[in-house]
Amino acid sequence: MNSKLNSAIGFAMKAGRLKSGDFVTEKLLRAKSAKIALIDTTASDNTKDKYHDICSRNAIELVEVEELGRWIGKPGRMVAAVTDDAFAQMIRRALQQEKTD
Repeated sequence: MNSKLNSAIGFAMKAGRLKSGDFVTEKLLRAKSAKIALIDTTASDNTKDKYHDICSRNAIELVEVEELGRWIGKPGRMVAAVTDDAFAQMIRRALQQEKTD
């Protein structure tokens, strides 16, 4: 994961616009309050399938991120949701840049 993506995730967390954990993330996604969802690459297949289905149904982008828990300061967290458009855009731009590098 590149440093811009790490920074974007960290900024969203510090601003209180990133919520993590299974229950909270699922609640935000079902309420369509999340702008983008993040899932750790090491999450179980069941977890990945569950969140892929929820995001597909609610038209919310789901992004796989390496070491998600580490970057949000909560090791072991597998899923998170960003609730702010500006931070979601910042994460999307960082992902685009990562793909082109």
